[in-house]
Parts: sequence; structure tokens; C-alpha cells
Amino acid sequence: MHSVPVPRTGGWAFLLGCLVAIVVSPLILSPLVLAAFTLLLVVSALDDLRHVAIHFRFSAHLVAVALLLFALPEQLNWWFYPVFIVAGAWAINLYNFMDGMDGLAGSMTLVGFSSLGVICALNGDAELAWFCALVAVCASVFLVFNWPSAKIFLGDAGSTGIGLAVVAVSLFGWQREAFELWMPLVIFAPFWLDATYTLLKRMVAGQRWWEAHREHFYQRYAIRVGVKKALILQLGAMIFFSSVALAVAVFERI
Repeated sequence: MHSVPVPRTGGWAFLLGCLVAIVVSPLILSPLVLAAFTLLLVVSALDDLRHVAIHFRFSAHLVAVALLLFALPEQLNWWFYPVFIVAGAWAINLYNFMDGMDGLAGSMTLVGFSSLGVICALNGDAELAWFCALVAVCASVFLVFNWPSAKIFLGDAGSTGIGLAVVAVSLFGWQREAFELWMPLVIFAPFWLDATYTLLKRMVAGQRWWEAHREHFYQRYAIRVGVKKALILQLGAMIFFSSVALAVAVFERI
């Protein structure tokens, strides 16, 4: 999507900012949660610096999600585990796939986590609301440098780390009854609908779906009308889907 190289290490600063805030806060993370993020970030950072084979990356994604599931406060029915492991690994990858246009992944992170944070606050989960606010603030700072014309991108470390954060907040928020499981699905619909449709299309066509390409809807639209107009359309979709979830959350509190 770019005619000149753009640095992909913005995610390192993003995650470092989150880490510093968590360390100085009273928030206590489970060792399994820390292990999940550490494993993912090590593999992803290596992939930012030098290529890591797809089977190693995907294995790390599966293990990271499995660690999150074992860290949940309540045990799940056995059939949830394979479903959530595959779905979680896909969420990690789709966030990476969608970090390909100026302002896109940062905007989804800002809108998505802001919405989840408000819903958590409405339902009395201050800890999760604080974490969502932290990610949203870091996303807003990142957007200063990622807005068109972008000077930096998240890279694998940042995009996969945020993808795992989406999975973590969705699962913990659901179990802690901060929101229903469908809410993060609706909020992040602009990402997973585009990524899933494109993946299935490429798989059916026999293409190497894991490789970089320009076949996502947001990419094709940006090539046709320009990055800024495509980003405005995506922002409109993000705000619409988030508004639906927020409206339901507010209605349920009335």
C-alpha cells in the first residue's frame, strides 16, 4: 500500500507504554496472562526483525490463546476450548492483516477499546474499564504518528499484541459479566468481516492466504478513492457498530 518503506516498530512503543502503566498501577495480572503476552510478543518481535516461519508463528498464537483460557476465573465446558483457541488465533492474525493502511488499526483500537471500556464502566467493572481506557489512550498517541500520511506502523509485535488484548478483554469481560460475548464481536465487526471474507476468498482460490497482499476491501477501496476517503468510510463503520453495542448496553441499564 506504500510506494516507500514505512517503519513497522510503532507497536513496540505502544506496548511499552501499556506495560509501564500496568507496572505502576495496582492491577495484578495472572502469570498465565503474562506468559501469553510474553510468548506472543517475543515471536512477533522476531518476525519484525527477521522472518519467522508461519507454522512457528501460528503455533505461538494457539498457545498464547490457550494460556489465556486457562487463566480465566471459571472453567469452561470442554468444547469451548477448541472453538475459542481457533477463534482467538484468528483474531490475532486478522489484526495483523488489517494493519495495512494509514490510521486503520489505530482507529479500530481507539474506537473498540473505548466502547468496551464504557460498557465495562456501566456494568461496574472498573478494573477492565481502566485497562480498556489505557489501551485507548495509547492508541490515540500512536495515531498521531500513524494518521495519513503515516510515519510508522504497528508491525507484528503491536498488531498481534492488540489482537490478543481484544481476545483477553472479550473473554474476561464475558466471564466477569461486564458484557455479553456478542458485544466485542459487533464492535470489532469492521475488522473480522473484511479479514474473514478475504481469507476465505483467497483459500478457495488456492492462494497463499498468509502472505501480504492488497485484496482486503479496505485496500481495494483505498486504491480506488484514496487512503483518507477509505479511512473515513472505515471510521464510519467502526462508530456505527460500536454505537449499536453501546446502545444495547445503555438500554439494559435502564
